[in-house]
Amino acid sequence: MAEEPMFMRIPPEIRMLIYDYLLDNGGTKDILIRNQSRSEYDMCRSKTRRSAYNIMERSIVKRSYETTYCADPEPRRAMHTVIMHINRKIREEATHFLYTKYAFHFGDDLEAVVPFFADKTPRTRDLVREISLYKCSPTNAIEPDSCDWSSVCRSLQSLQSLDKLTLVIEGARPRESWDGPQSLTVSDFRLLYSTRHESLRWARELASIRSVKEVVIVADIHNLPNPESNMMLVLAAFSSSIETSLVDFLRNDLGIPARVGKSQYCGVGVFGRYPAAILADDKMATPAPPEDQARLLEDALVAVRQQTSLMRKCLDTPGKLMDALKCCSTLVSELRTSSLGPKQYYELYMSVFDALRYLSVHLRENHPVNHLADLYELVQYAGNIVPRLYLMITVGTAYMAIEDAPVKELMKDMMDMSRGVQHPIRGLFLRYYLSGQARDFLPTTESDGPEGNISDSINFVLTNFVEMNKLWVRLQHQGHSREREQRIRERKELQLLVGSNIVRLSQLVDLETYKSSILAPLLEQVVQCRDVLAQEYLLEVITQVFPDEFHLHTLDQFLGAVSRLNPHVNVKAIVIGLMDRLSEYAERDGQEDKSEDKAQMEADALAKLLEKVNLLKEIPATPPSDSKPPEEGKSSDSSESTESPDDTKTPESEDGPTAKTEEPANETAGESSTDDSSTLAESTPSVADTETTAVNGQGSITEKVQLYEVFFAQVKNLVEAQHLPVPDIIALLVSLCNLALNIYPDRLDYVDQILAYATTKVRENMNNADLHSPPAQQSLLALLQAPLNHYVSTFTALSLPTYVPLFQSQSYPTRRAVAGDVVRTLLKNQTKISTTEQLENVLEVLKVLIKEGSQAPQGYPGVSQRRPVETDETMEEQGWLARIVHLLQAEDNDTQFKLLQMTRKAYSEGNERIRTTTPPLLTACMKLARKFKQREHFDDNWETQSNALFKFMHSALSTLYTRVNSSGAAEMALRLFASAGQTADLVGFEEVAYEFFAQAFTVYEEAVTDSKAQFQAVCVIATALHQTRNFGKENYDTLITKCAQHGSKLLRKPDQCRAVYLASHLWWATPIVSNGESEETELYRDGKRVLECLQRALRVADSCMETATSIELFVEILDRYVYYFDQQNESVTTKYLNGLIELIHSNLAGNQQDSASVENSRRHFNQTLENIRSRQYEGIVLTPN
Repeated sequence: MAEEPMFMRIPPEIRMLIYDYLLDNGGTKDILIRNQSRSEYDMCRSKTRRSAYNIMERSIVKRSYETTYCADPEPRRAMHTVIMHINRKIREEATHFLYTKYAFHFGDDLEAVVPFFADKTPRTRDLVREISLYKCSPTNAIEPDSCDWSSVCRSLQSLQSLDKLTLVIEGARPRESWDGPQSLTVSDFRLLYSTRHESLRWARELASIRSVKEVVIVADIHNLPNPESNMMLVLAAFSSSIETSLVDFLRNDLGIPARVGKSQYCGVGVFGRYPAAILADDKMATPAPPEDQARLLEDALVAVRQQTSLMRKCLDTPGKLMDALKCCSTLVSELRTSSLGPKQYYELYMSVFDALRYLSVHLRENHPVNHLADLYELVQYAGNIVPRLYLMITVGTAYMAIEDAPVKELMKDMMDMSRGVQHPIRGLFLRYYLSGQARDFLPTTESDGPEGNISDSINFVLTNFVEMNKLWVRLQHQGHSREREQRIRERKELQLLVGSNIVRLSQLVDLETYKSSILAPLLEQVVQCRDVLAQEYLLEVITQVFPDEFHLHTLDQFLGAVSRLNPHVNVKAIVIGLMDRLSEYAERDGQEDKSEDKAQMEADALAKLLEKVNLLKEIPATPPSDSKPPEEGKSSDSSESTESPDDTKTPESEDGPTAKTEEPANETAGESSTDDSSTLAESTPSVADTETTAVNGQGSITEKVQLYEVFFAQVKNLVEAQHLPVPDIIALLVSLCNLALNIYPDRLDYVDQILAYATTKVRENMNNADLHSPPAQQSLLALLQAPLNHYVSTFTALSLPTYVPLFQSQSYPTRRAVAGDVVRTLLKNQTKISTTEQLENVLEVLKVLIKEGSQAPQGYPGVSQRRPVETDETMEEQGWLARIVHLLQAEDNDTQFKLLQMTRKAYSEGNERIRTTTPPLLTACMKLARKFKQREHFDDNWETQSNALFKFMHSALSTLYTRVNSSGAAEMALRLFASAGQTADLVGFEEVAYEFFAQAFTVYEEAVTDSKAQFQAVCVIATALHQTRNFGKENYDTLITKCAQHGSKLLRKPDQCRAVYLASHLWWATPIVSNGESEETELYRDGKRVLECLQRALRVADSCMETATSIELFVEILDRYVYYFDQQNESVTTKYLNGLIELIHSNLAGNQQDSASVENSRRHFNQTLENIRSRQYEGIVLTPN
C-alpha cells in the first residue's frame, strides 16, 4: 500500500490555508470561463484535452471557427492548479475547495457551458454552487445567442447542488419617453409566453431547471433610438419591465425562484460580458512593475500598428467599412489595459488616436448623413465598453460636423455613455478624447433647435470637467498606501487632461457668461472635491487661462472660494499668483497715468499721511464716564469709526526702556490702522459695488475696481477662515505690499496699513516657532525691503508710522539685513540727511549695526550677547556707519549740531565700536566749528554754540580714550585731541585749544608706551602746535617746551635726535597760505632756541654707537641747518654749516663699512651739497680741506 504523502499529514486547517493561497484568483471569488481566441487555440490545439466546439465570430463579419473554453485570459493572479495533479487525495481536497468557493462566470460565451460541465466528473459538477450567464437580446443582430439555449439549460439541470444562477438579460430603450407602451405587465408577459414570442422563448427552457435554489435577474440596458417598429416597441417595453413585471412573472407563473439583483454586469467585451465586481477590481488594478511596462507597451503598440494598417486598407477598399470598424475595435481594445502607467498609457493612446483620427476624417468625407446616423447606432453594439465608446465618440463627432445634425442629443448621449468607464486612467483619457474630438463642433450660436447652442456647449464642457476631476481625484485611492508618492506623481502627469476642459471654457465664454454661469460651478467643484492637489492645480489653471479682466471683476467670488479650500492647500501660492498677475495688469493699464516726478509725489503723499496721523493724535480721548450710546441719527457715523477685532492696530510695546522711541510709532500705527479700516468700511470693498463706479469702461482699472481694498479685506478673511500659518500670512502681505506699491505709489497709507497688520500678526505669534522659520524670516525681510526698493527716497519708507515698529520686532539677522540695505542705499545715492526726523528713523534702523553682538528684538526675552572678535563683515558695517556721518548735511548750523549730537548718542551704544565711528564724528564737528566761525559777524550766539560744540568734542574724545582699550586706541585719541586743539586755535578759542593739547599730552604720558608710537605722537603734537596762531606766549611756550622735552626723553637715540630737530620748528613759525598768511605776517620766531635744538640734536647724533646711524642723522640735521639758513635765521651761521659739513666728510672718510645705509647717507649728503652749491651761499665750504 502506498505511503500517505507528507502534505496530507499537515492539519486540515493549514492545508486549507495553503489551498487558499495557491488557488487565489487575486482576492476575488470569481472565475471567468471564456471561449479561447482562435490564435491561442491554434497554438495549443495539439496539447489541449478539453472538448472542442465551433462558434461564430462576434464581429460584423461572421465566420465560424473551432475553439475550446479557457479560464480568464487576463487573470489578476496566476492560480497554481498544478497542486491538483500531485495525487488523488490532494486533487479531491483541492477540487472541493476550488469548486465550492468560486462562482463561475460564463458571460455571453454560452457555447462554453456545455463542454465545460461535460468535461467534469459528476462528483465535480455537484460541487458547483454558483454560475452566471448573459442572455443577449433577441434583437441583437450582431451578437445573438449562437448556441442552443435548450442545451445550456439541460446541462444546468445536471447540477444538483447549484445554489445560485445569475442571469443578466440584455435590453434597450430610449432615455426619454416614447410613443407606445412604456412597460409590460405580468398579463402582457403571460400573453407573450403563451404565444411563444421570441422575447420569452428562453424563459420556457429556464423553467426546466428545477435544481437551482435561486435565480437572480439583472438588467443590462443600452440606449435605443425612438422605436418605430413593433419589434422595437416590444423591446423597449420589455427592457423597462425586466426587473419588475418579468421577475414577478417568472416567480409566480413559472415557479422559478427569481429575484432582482444588483447590477453586476457592465458592457460588452471582446471576450464577452464581465461581472461588474471583477471589472471594478480590474479598474483598481495597479500598473505593472516599471521593468514590465516597457515590454507591455511595445506589445500593445505592435498590435495597434498592425490593426491600423489593416484598418486603412479596409477603408481604402470600397465595401469593407465593417471590416475597418472591426480592426478599429481591436486596436482600441489595447486601451483596456490596466498595466501601464500614465506616461506609457499616453504613448499608447496617441498611437490609437492617430488611427481614430484617420477613421474620423474618412467618415466625414465619404459617408452621407443617414449612413453616419446608422453607424452611430451600430457601433454601440461593439465588443467591450472601451472600444465601444471610442468608436461611438469617433462616429458621433463626425456626425456632429454634418449640417443639421442633432448635435445637442449627440453631446448628451456621448456624455452619458462615457460614464460607463470608471477606471481613473482609462476614463480620463476617454473623456479627454471626447473633449478633443468634440471641441471644433460644439455649437456657439443662441439657437434653440436640435443643433444646440452655446449654453449646451458650456454644460457639455463643464460636465466633462466635473467627471474628469472625479476620476482624477479617485486615482489617489488606488494601490497600497506605500505607493502614495508614486500615485501623486502619476496624478501630476495626468493633470493636464483635466485642465484642458478649463482651457476650452475660456475660449467659449465672455465676461458676463463667466460671471453668471461659469465661475460658480467651477469653484464649487473645486471646493467640494477636497483634494489638495486638485484644488491647487485647478485654481492655478483658472487663474492662468481666463483673462485678467475676468478675475478683476470676480475677485470676491474667487477669493471667497479660496477661503473654503482644504486647510492643507497652499493658499498662499494661489492668492499670490492672482495678486501678482492683476498687479501687472493694472500697472500696464495705468502706465500712462503715472506721475513723472515720483520724488515730489512721494513727499506730498508722506506729508499728507503724517498730517493725518498728527491730527488723529491731537483728538482727545473721550473719558469713559462721558461716553454715551449713539443716537439713531448718528449710528451710521459712529459705525464708520468703530474698530473691529481684526483692525490692524499695533499693540503697545512691552519694552519699558524703549517706550520713548516706540510709543509714538505704536500710536500712529494703531491710529493709521483705524483710519484705514474706517476708509475700507466707507468704501465698501466689494467688486460688485466698485464696478458701479465705472462709467462705460472709461478710466483705468484702479478706478473701476478698488483692487487693494478688495484684496486686503479678502486676505484678512482668508487668514481667519483658513487659520493660515505665519509664513503664509507674511508671504501674502509681501505680495499685497508689492501690489500697493506698483499700482498705488501715491497711497502710502496702504503700505502703512499692511505693515501695521504684519506688526500685529508678528506680535501675536511672538512665541510661535513658525515665525522664526526660514520662510517666515525671508518673507518678513522681503516685506521690509519692498518699500525701500520701490520708493525714490529711503526716508519715505522709514517715515511710515508702522515701519520702524515692525522692524524693531524682527530677529537680529532680519534687522541686520534691512539695516545693511538702508545704509548701502544711502551711501550709494549720497542721500543727504538734513532733519532730525530723518536721522531718528535712520538711527533706529542702524541700531542693530551699532551695538555689539546679536540683540533680541524689542519685546522678546533674551540677553544681548557680545561678539568676542570683530569679523571682516562687522568691520565693513562699522565703515558704513562712519561714512553715514558725512551725509549729515543740515540747512543750518544749529540743526547740524543736533544731528551730530543724536549720532554720537546713538553710536555711543556701540561700546568699543566707537573707535571706528568717533573719528568721522570729530571731523564733522571740526567742519561745523569752522562754519560757526564764519558766522561770527552774523550770529551773536556763535561763541556759545562753539563752546558747546567743543565741550561735545571733548566729551566724545574722552569717552573714546577711556572706553576703548584695544591696540592703537590711545594713539587715535591723541591725534584727535591734537586736531581738535588745532581747530579750536583756528577759531580763536585759546583756552579750549590749550585744554585739548594738554589732554593730548596726558594721553601720551598715560597710555602711549611703545617707543615708535611715542615718536609718532610727538611728531603729531609738534605738527599741530606748529600750525597754531592764537596762543599767548606763555601758553605756547609751555606747550612747545613740553613737546620738546618729551622728544628728548625718547628711548632710542635716533628718535631723540629726530624729535629734537623737528621740535626746532616750534620756535620758527612759517606762513600758512591757506589761512591768508604771507611773508610779511608777524609770526612767532626764536632763532636761539632753534639753534639750541639743532645743537642738542647734533650731540645726540654724535653719541650714537653706530657710525652709519650717526652719519645718517648728521645729514638730516644738515638739511635743517640749510633750511633755517635759507630762512635767514641769524643764529644759524656759516660756521655751523661748515663745521657740520666737515664733520660729515670726516666720518664718511673714516668709515670702513660698506653698507647700504652708508651709501644712502652718502647719496643724500651729495644731494644736499649740490643744493647748497646751486644756491651759491657765501662762506660755505663744500669740500674738505
